[in-house]
Formats: sequence, structure tokens, C-alpha cells
Amino acid sequence: MKIFALVSILTLSILLGCRAETPVASTPVQKPAINGGGILEEFQNELSRVIDKVSPSVVTIFARQEVKFNPFEQFDLPFMIPMEPFKREKRSLGSGVITKYKKGKLYILTNNHVVENATTITVRFDKHTEKPAKVVGTDPKTDLAVIEVDAKGIDDAESRVARLGDSDRVRVGQLAIAIGNPYGLERTVTVGVVSALKRSIGITQYESYIQTDAAINPGNSGGPLINIYGEVIGINTAIVASGQGLGFAIPINLAKWVMEQILEHGRVVRGWLGVVIQEITPDIAEAIGVREGILVAQVLKNSPADKAGLKVGDIIVALNGKKLDSVRDLQFTVMKTKPGTVVELTVIRDGKKKTIKVKIGELPEKGKKLGGDVGEEDLGLNLRDLTPQEKARLGIEGVVVVGVVPGSLANRSGLKPGDIIMRVNYREVKNVREFYSVIENLREVGKAKALLLVRRNGSNVYVVLRLR
Repeated sequence: MKIFALVSILTLSILLGCRAETPVASTPVQKPAINGGGILEEFQNELSRVIDKVSPSVVTIFARQEVKFNPFEQFDLPFMIPMEPFKREKRSLGSGVITKYKKGKLYILTNNHVVENATTITVRFDKHTEKPAKVVGTDPKTDLAVIEVDAKGIDDAESRVARLGDSDRVRVGQLAIAIGNPYGLERTVTVGVVSALKRSIGITQYESYIQTDAAINPGNSGGPLINIYGEVIGINTAIVASGQGLGFAIPINLAKWVMEQILEHGRVVRGWLGVVIQEITPDIAEAIGVREGILVAQVLKNSPADKAGLKVGDIIVALNGKKLDSVRDLQFTVMKTKPGTVVELTVIRDGKKKTIKVKIGELPEKGKKLGGDVGEEDLGLNLRDLTPQEKARLGIEGVVVVGVVPGSLANRSGLKPGDIIMRVNYREVKNVREFYSVIENLREVGKAKALLLVRRNGSNVYVVLRLR
């Protein structure tokens, strides 16, 4: 590719053209003749060639979903006669990028929210070619999905596979090109730069977004973010509605890993340690005398961490000798570790370093109980019982929210760590088991929401918890 060299030459030319000398006053300033070609024209032409090469890899995705709803459910009337739910069709539009060809099939990466719960999916390759598609697998935790299309009848099917780059090599300030179908305007191209890396915006459980100011709009979801070499470096997934120039893409290295898991297993198999962890803030650092590492706030019962002897208050500083700089580092490293692998954690306990060997487990599937203090993963809540001392001091019964998973139902409902849930739909809950028993009963009778009475910062507030 010539673009990088062209940009460098252009920058050098501008710098060399800037002189500090002051022209003699009597000498008229000569205005250079406008040159319509040169380096800028070469750069422009090269950019167009890159986009022309990648565009056939980008597809439009139409998804349809049948939605059932009862408009009277929100009133929760005790004597209301049961009604047959109403039905309506929900349509969604998104983008996708062809990432693999195998045995006459094309595999397309897109966002989970584009195809989630779809009853029919149609993929448009160009004005004259549309094909039905089926979902191979989805991963709500990263908002990714893989769909499959029969390649028969698609022109140059194998050559449409996009070239995937290495998102670990992406740097802030590099050019970024987004291709997609915003508002149904197919293969729209916008150009910007990489604004930031490793962003977390709280919409999914696993986040390390590439931020870009290349315009991303509704309909771009699932489309590629590419570099100047025509390599896919991210999957466009989110925008900040209140801010212009704020778009986010899932790094392609993470997307590739998720895709490979789905193609091999039909789902994503993640490593699991079984701890609730948090960053060491300046206040915590001052209190404990340690400024680096990851603080263990809870060890889940019967988890790999529990069996290995990890304890609350331990500070994890390295995994297999590699320093960990953030919660994200530990989270992503464990996630990608194959279950059954034994790893060495370097921890600080009581001011002394020690090594603990842990056999990584498999993250339990959605809805499966993780242990005595843990709730259902699909709600995104980590709960524990109030201790006898806390009950006596506060004068209340309830369960404490220890952690809330970003992007989960609990997170979107507004629950926060430190909240104490005292009642669910006006029923007192004295422990975690009672809480989930009430939630399970509400789900069994078709309830979509639960009303929680919560003690927060010394005051009582009501919070509506979404159950699906």
C-alpha cells in the first residue's frame, strides 16, 4: 500500500515548506499556482482503491422478529382475565462483513443486537443478490454474532472474504475508515482517525473498544472499521447518541477469537476464575499501602479461585509472570484461557508476595447457579446475605449487591454495588435464596419486571428490575 508513504511524504513536504525567515517588505509575495494533482491526488486515488477492494466484503442484513406483548401487563391487576398476547413484527437493519469461506458457505461477522431473536434473516450482497441466512452462534457478552449463507449463485464468493488485521497494532491517530449501511444507505464510507483505545462504555460485559470519529450511524452496526491497508481492525457496534464524532468498534482480535469459538463449539467457551475484582483507587491505595494490582472483593463459593485458596483482600499483581495493569487485563486473559489450564497467580497477602496455582474453570452458562453467594448470571448480579452484625446495625433484612455486570439487566435497571435489596414486589427477602426464588416465580408467571425496595446511601428508593 502506498498510503502510509504518501501521508509521510505529504507531512514532510509541509514541514520543509515552513520557513522561519521574514520576507523583505519590498518584495511581493508570490502566490503558488494551484496544483490539482500531486501527492494529494495520489493519496485520494489510493484511498479509493482500498475502499473498492473492501466494499464487496460488506453486506446489508435484514432481520425480522415476531414480538408478543400484553399492553395491560404493566398494571399488574390481580383480578384481570388472562389475555392472549398481541403479536407484531419487529424489523432491524444492520451491516456485516464476510470473514470466512468454507465448503461452499460464507460466514459473516455482525453484531448480536442486529440478529438477536430473529425469526428470518436476509443478507443483501448487491442490488441483484439476496440470500437467506441462519445464525451459527451469538455472544451477547461482546455483542457479536456469526451468520452463515450458502455461497451458491454469489459472484466471486471466495474473493469477497475480507482481510483481517491485528488490532493490537492499532495506534491512536491512525486513519480509520468505516463502511456500512446507515439508514439503509448501502456501503456508505466515512473516514476519520482512531481517537482512543481500550474504551469501556458499559453496554456489554467484555469491553475494550476502539474509539473513532469516523461517522457511525444506525445501520452501521456490524460493519467493518478498516485501516489504510484495507484490513479490518474492528466491528462497528455503538455510538453515543448525545455526542457527535463518538463511535466505537469491537477490536478485530477479540471478534476473531469469538468467531473461532462459535465456529468450533457453536458457542463461546470462556475461562473462569470465580472472583469479584476491582481496581485499586487512590483512596484504597492509601488505606492498604499498595498502589498496583487488582483487589479481590469476593471469592465465589466452589469456584476455581475458592478451591485454589484465593481470599478476599488478596491483591493480584501478575498471571504466569506477566504484570496485570487493570481489571480488564485479568478479565480478558482469563476469558481466553482454555478451561482446565493451570495458571500461576502472583498475589500480595498481608504485605507479602506469594504464588497461587489455579486450575481455570469454564464460565457457567447463562442462568446456571455459580455458588452459595451468587445469583443468576443473566441478571448480572453478584449478591450476598447481610451479616448478623449488619442486620443489627441497620435494623433491616435483605441482600447486598456486591457487583453489577456492565450491560446486564441489573446494570440497565440502575442497580449499583452497595445497594441493599429489602423487598421484591412488596415481599420481604431475607437472603439470596429467597430473592431468586421470588424472581423465578415472577418469571414463571410471565412477568417482565420486578419492583425492588432498595436501601441506598441510608435512604429507601424503588428500582424497577428488568427480568428479560
